[in-house]
This record gives sequence, structure tokens and C-alpha cells, in this order.
Amino acid sequence: MRRRRSWLAGGALLLAAAGAAAQQAGREGAPGARPAEREPVTFTAGELVFDERTNTVIASGGVEAWQGDRVLRAREIRFDRNTNRITASGDVALVEADGRVLFAETAELTDDLREGVARNIRALLAEGGRFAATGARRSEGRFTELRRGVYSTCEPCATDPERPPLWQIRADRVLHDEQRKTVEYFDATMQIAGVPVAWVPYFWHADPSVRRQSGFLFPDFGSSRHLGVFFRQPYYWVISPQADATIAPMVTTRQNVPLFAEYRHRFNSGFLAVRGSGNIERDGEARGAVFSTGRFSVNDTWRAGWTLERTSDNAYLRQYRVGSTDSTAVLVTTQFFEGFGRNFYARADSFLFQGLQNPASSRFVPVVLPRLHVEYFGEHDHFGGQFRIDGGVFAASRRDGTDTQRLVSRANYRLPLAGPIGDLWTFEGNLDLIGYNVGGDPLATPLIGGREGARGRAHPQLAATWRWPLMRVGWGGAQLIEPILQGIVAPNVGRSQLQYPNEDSVDLEFSASNLFRLNRFPGIDRLEGGVRLNAGLRAAYYIGGASIDALIGQSFRVRDAREFPRGSGLDGRRSDYVARLTVSPNDYLSLTYSGRFDSDDLSSALTDITTTLQYAGRYLSLSYFDAPAQPLANQPLARREIAGALGGRLFGFWSGAIGARRDLEDDKMVASYGLLAYEDECFAFQAVFTRRFSSTFASGRGSALVFRLVFRTVGDFGFSAF
Repeated sequence: MRRRRSWLAGGALLLAAAGAAAQQAGREGAPGARPAEREPVTFTAGELVFDERTNTVIASGGVEAWQGDRVLRAREIRFDRNTNRITASGDVALVEADGRVLFAETAELTDDLREGVARNIRALLAEGGRFAATGARRSEGRFTELRRGVYSTCEPCATDPERPPLWQIRADRVLHDEQRKTVEYFDATMQIAGVPVAWVPYFWHADPSVRRQSGFLFPDFGSSRHLGVFFRQPYYWVISPQADATIAPMVTTRQNVPLFAEYRHRFNSGFLAVRGSGNIERDGEARGAVFSTGRFSVNDTWRAGWTLERTSDNAYLRQYRVGSTDSTAVLVTTQFFEGFGRNFYARADSFLFQGLQNPASSRFVPVVLPRLHVEYFGEHDHFGGQFRIDGGVFAASRRDGTDTQRLVSRANYRLPLAGPIGDLWTFEGNLDLIGYNVGGDPLATPLIGGREGARGRAHPQLAATWRWPLMRVGWGGAQLIEPILQGIVAPNVGRSQLQYPNEDSVDLEFSASNLFRLNRFPGIDRLEGGVRLNAGLRAAYYIGGASIDALIGQSFRVRDAREFPRGSGLDGRRSDYVARLTVSPNDYLSLTYSGRFDSDDLSSALTDITTTLQYAGRYLSLSYFDAPAQPLANQPLARREIAGALGGRLFGFWSGAIGARRDLEDDKMVASYGLLAYEDECFAFQAVFTRRFSSTFASGRGSALVFRLVFRTVGDFGFSAF
């Protein structure tokens, strides 16, 4: 890769080339010269004088010289042919091809680029960095030494340019190594708003033009109940242009020295990343965790990948602050191979779960291997209908409990038609063929259930859906009223399907979103049967940028639906009423409501309300959820809670956010958080406070405080307490 020159080297190159051009116009460069030195130099000047007495070429009067994409400006440029030295004076400015700009009062250089001095220099780097120094010296063709130098990436104040920047590094000596791409500081002081806050005898960072370079990163430190006071020092290692690694040992006062590491590698066809940590604690227990992700494209159709998530025990992630422990209840390890075609999709994968909430239940957690799924979509026929076939293989095994093998095949045909009065019809036929082989101990996992042995079933369904959208314009907007009727004919299922294991249909929730589905159960292990009629009425009003959209509906059956548990809202001949309401008075405010009401007394069986306000970079969100206990519908406890969040831009470069969640059923707080952040062109600050009021195996009760400071192009460091 072509090596970049420093801004002072670029100035020397231009000045030397300009002098050489004045000395021998049209002479070709030496065979060993660098490409930039052989490029011709063009310059303009108000006056060009050759002093025969001193053997000096003098260009003056707004001199401007350019070589390639570099431009040099000065009031006067002198080339001494006796000493081969070039002197530029008077508002010297050099503009590099990459946008870097050098300003100096005077500059004196040799034409071989190896030596040079400048006074009162300032530099603007393309990456936003700013250098200033009383003097600079270039030596050996690679070193640029600044005396009494200052570095910052902060822009000067527009109204008070003499005001100190938000942060700056002052050093007695600054050494820029063009070959190693490093900037070294000697006797350096970090100043915040002109106030010294830290002093170090020596430190270095990569040249701002360097994107990746091996070296020590800024450390992290803090304290926790398990680790005590800790200090973590990361080291970044550039292995190759495609790979890097970060190694971070941690020193603690209560435990031994844990080690954190990360490896990343990008290939032409994909990438992989591995992140892990571990420690042998003072009691001799070995603990750790590993996370990995990989994605690879085989060709334009097929790709493969994996996700690995494992930990030694349930509390490690929380105690060592690894990953998002507040929301992680299950670690999932999966491998997959999938393909996307014009009319098909296929995927083969496997799953390994590690539950973090209750270690005692880990023996009931399944290993899914394999899981295969294939879908094929046919072309639309001349009637406008479409045929679809999908199938799959599923196998789950447990240390204790049900072992399931399942083979599924589904055929579906869907035909949409338009009626003579503007109504819309959809006819659909569906056939599910499912075979099971059940082993293990089904009694140990009653929620999964199933009966040992091999058995299968066929489940056909026919459905017709009718819609009649009625639209009129008036009252300042457009109104829509749309009655919807759906009739479905299928064999009765009842409790006979309890002989089949229930791996993927456990989480049943009847709402307006699945009112018109052929199967209200998620997954395939539980199917809905019987003759039924689904009816709904949708109404909407649109005016300008505002809208109101509502839907209410109910399901009717010829006979009781024994396949649904009591309390699900679907267990009788008449289902509960379900409703949905979306209100958007403008682009900033929205309200969404979803509810379910008992069909006999209209008592609330489910309430879910969310409202959001967004304006000028600020937001406010409130949500309320209420669902009574339904032990037979996999909801043993009542849930009633409220949550809120407020955040966004405060003023200037400041932003913040606060949020909380409260359990109204038990009248106690669940969690809360607060965030304060600052970010401008050169500096970023973030402080995050979280508090959990309940305890689980994975996430304990307690508080956490995290600070992070980012100095652009220099580094970042943080403090955390948890």
C-alpha cells in the first residue's frame, strides 16, 4: 500500500520540487526519485528574479505553485542554488491532496526533503485534527518534531477564536514519525476548557490518517460487588488488513486476573467474530463465556453462518458485565445454511439453548437438531391464484422430558377475486400433513406433552373471505367502512391433538392481529379445527396527515372449541371480542390500542396501550399492559404494569433520556434508567444509570453506573460501577 507523507513532508516536497524546477527547467527526475518528485511543478508569481550575485532564484508577489493535487502559496519563495535550500515566507500555506492544510510564518527546507525547519506553524488535518507549534523541524526524511505543540480536533469558537477548545493536548515536544504513522508526546498535559486535568511524561497515538494500528487503547476502570475495584487495559493488535484482535487483562481487588479477548476476521465471502472472557477465581473455580458470529456467502443464492453463546454459569454475565445482561434470559447457539431463490426459500439449522433464569430447569431445555424448512411459491395462474408448498423436518431431544421428531408437509392455494359491487373475495385451500415420533419421558414435561410412539395426522381446511371496502370523501377527509366476513370449514380437532407434543404452539394470544388467520395457534403442533365464522368491522378516517383506524371483531363456531384452553378467549362457541385502534393526529403523535373483552359481560381480558410523541429530536412514550391470570392458558399470574420513557436532544450538543417500568399488580418498581450524553465534532460523553428492583438468576437486583469519554482520533475510556 502506498505510504502517506506527513503534512510537513508534503511541504518539503513541493518546495524542493519548485526550487529544482527553477534551477533546471524541464530536467527529468533522477532514476531513483520518488514519483511525486518527478512530477512537473507549475507556479505563478507576480515577479521572478534571478540574483546572479547570490546565485538565488526569487519568486514573489503572491506565489502559487502546484504539483499534482498539492498547492503551495506564499508571498515569497527563495531557492539558493549554492546550498540547495528553499525558503518560503509570508503567509505560507500548503494544501495537500487529501485536504490537509499547513500554515507557517516561514519555512526553510533542503531539496532532498530530509531536513527542514518552520516557525509558528498551524495544521488542519483532513480527519479534523489541528496542530499548532512555535517551531518544527524535519529530519531523516521521516521525523517531524514540534516544539511547544498543541493538538486538538475541536473547532475554534466562532465568536471567540482565542477561547481555549473543549480539550487539547499540550506538550513540550511532539514527534511525528511518518514511517511508523505515530504521534508521540513528551511532557504532555491534557486540558479541558483550558484547565489542566492530567499530566503524563509520555504517550502516543496513531497518526489521524491511520484507521487501524496496533497499540494500547485507553483503559476502563470501576468497581463492583463481585470484582471489587478493577482496572482493564486493552491492547489492540492489527494482525493483517483483514483481521485484528483485542486482548484486555483486568486487575481486580477481589478476584484474580480475568482476561477478555476478541478476534475479528473479514473474508471476501463473509466474516467471523469471536469474543470471550474467563477467569480462575480465588476459590479455584474456573468461569467464563464465549460469543461468536459468522456469516459467509457460498454464492448469490446460498449462505451459511452461526451464532455461538455459552457461559460457564448463570451469574457470570452479570457479575463480569458481559453482554446485555438485563435482557438476556436465554443464550442461543445456532448454525444455519439457507438459500433464497426466485420462487423458493430453504433453510437448515440447529439450536442449542442455555437458560439463565432457573438452573434447575436446564435438563428440560431441548437441543434442536436438525430443523429443515423448504418453501416453494408457484407462478400465478391465469385465474390469478397462487400455489405454495412447504415442508420441514424437526427434531428436539432433552435430558429429561419429551423427545420429538416431526415431519411436516403443507400445500396451499390462494385465489383473490373482485366482486361485481366492488367487494373483494379470497378463496383458500390448505392441507397439513404431519407425522410425529415421540420418545423420552413426556410426563416430565407436561407443557410439551405428547404420547410415546409414531403417529400422524392430516388436516385440510377450506376458507372464503369477503371484504367490502366502502369509501367516501367528505367532512374534510375520507372515510372508510369495511365489513369483513370469513368462513372456514375444517375437521374438528378437539382434545385429540393432545397426543401430539406441543413444541412451538405454547404461546397463544387471541387478538385482532390473528382474527382472520386459518390457525390462531402459533407454530404447527396445535391446529384449529371445526366450522367457524369470523366477522369484523373496520372503520377509518383520513384527513390531511391525520388518521384514525379501528377494527372490532368476533369468531363464531358450530361447536365448542376444545382445542383451546379455558381463558384463551376462543374456548366457547362465541369468542371474546377483539379490538384494535390506531390514532395518528399528525406526524408526531401516535396511539395504539389492542384489547380483548369477555363475550358475556364485556369485562376486559387484555389491554395493551402504547402512545408515542416525537418532535424536534425529542420523544415521549407511555405504555400500559393489563392481563388477568389465566392458569389454563399458560399465564398463571396476572400482569398489570406501566412503562414510560422520555428523551432526546436537550440543548446544544446535549441529549438525555429517562425511563421506568412499574408493576401495578404488586405495586412496586421493576426497573428504571437514566442517560445523559454530549457529542460534538471532537468529544463525546455518556453517563448511563440503570436500576433493577427485582432479582433473577441472570440479572440480580441492584444498580449500575457507566461513564464513557471519547476524544476523537485519540481514544476513549470509561468507568463503571455495578
